[in-house]
Parts: sequence; C-alpha cells; structure tokens
Amino acid sequence: MEKGTKIILTIIIIVVFIGLSAVVTGIRSDSGAATPGIFGIILFAALIGGLRAVWKKDKNEENHPETH
Repeated sequence: MEKGTKIILTIIIIVVFIGLSAVVTGIRSDSGAATPGIFGIILFAALIGGLRAVWKKDKNEENHPETH
C-alpha cells in the first residue's frame, strides 16, 4: 500500500473513532455516567488495531522493495 493511501486511511479511522466516541459518550451521559466506560475502551482498542493494520509492513516489502 502506498504511503498516501495509508495517510488517508489513518485520517478516516481517526474521524470515525472520534464520531463513535462522541456517540458513546453522549448516550452514556444521558444515563448519568460521566465516562465512556467499557465501550470507550473497546473503541480505543479498535482504533489502535486499525492503525496497526494499516501501517503494518508487508513481508514482501521488507525483502523486495518495489521501485517506482
């Protein structure tokens, strides 16, 4: 995957995380809670997993880098 594509995907992942986090926090605040709770932890783990998946090096790229 090219670096530009990875940057765009990273931005999309972060925007989706912020949106979902706002929704979870809003729903929980309606019920009287002040923090996102376990769903916030799950969302944060998904953010880290998604970013690691996007920026993960392919084994073929390490051994045989493409020349453009």
